[in-house]
Amino acid sequence: MGEAAALISALCWAGTSVALARLGTRYGSAVLSGLRFLIASPFVIALLFVTGNAGQLRHAEASAVLAMVASAAIGYGIGDTLYIRSLPRVGLQRMSPSATALWVAMSAAGAVLILGEPAGWDLAVGGTSVVAGVYLVVSGQVQALPEPGGPARLGAIPTLAVLVGVASAWAAATLILAGGRGSLGAIAAGAVRIPAGGAVIALVATVATRGTVLRRLPSPRDFPLLLAIGIGGTAVGSLLYIYAVATAGAARAVILNSTSPLMVVPLSMIFLGERPTMRVGVGTLFCLAGTLIVVRGG
Repeated sequence: MGEAAALISALCWAGTSVALARLGTRYGSAVLSGLRFLIASPFVIALLFVTGNAGQLRHAEASAVLAMVASAAIGYGIGDTLYIRSLPRVGLQRMSPSATALWVAMSAAGAVLILGEPAGWDLAVGGTSVVAGVYLVVSGQVQALPEPGGPARLGAIPTLAVLVGVASAWAAATLILAGGRGSLGAIAAGAVRIPAGGAVIALVATVATRGTVLRRLPSPRDFPLLLAIGIGGTAVGSLLYIYAVATAGAARAVILNSTSPLMVVPLSMIFLGERPTMRVGVGTLFCLAGTLIVVRGG
């Protein structure tokens, strides 16, 4: 079940990435990040009480709660915000597969070396196959995503710095989540992690802009898409990812979750009218083979 949750979480993030790539050319990263967490937080907190998991928080260790807050501040506050802010300047084609591949490598290595998770041939071969497939698919297809009116692209060195920064934040957040969760289940951990991430982003954005960020709210026509991002991408996607890390392990979860750039391609075909290529077919086979190897090994 953990492996399935990781794959569904990847689909949620793929849809979110396509939507954010669109909205990122019109609104600031702080606005988009803050609003998606503002939408997701009540949903997750309500789910905590509906499912009867509120007691987990009442009896949780202080260290576990602090770890979830730290994971949110690093992963959401730094990683996601930098990702969203850089999308118009880096491009989805360059950002998504590269940041994901670095995140997979850092997280899988950290899970084995720091958390002591088991590593076998299936993890190495399957992970390599997934990363290779993602590169083949996305480098040949997502570059066609239209970004009208977007700002000038960053150069090689700034782009590399952004990618390393995003991947490092995501990897650190994943390892803190896996190692510091304690007895908290996925919903209880998410009920701390998601509101904490939103609070950090809102506080930093408000202070950094001296409150002017509040005057840059999206137009009403974009709120349905923001609602979908907040509930489907942030709330549901994050809860599934936490569950995957808790049940399948950090290394296995990040490898399976790294298929999200692959899922961007069919979404772009459906919503943007793009057409597949031979590179897409070969890359898809690599990703499917790697995913099956990782799941079978689990």
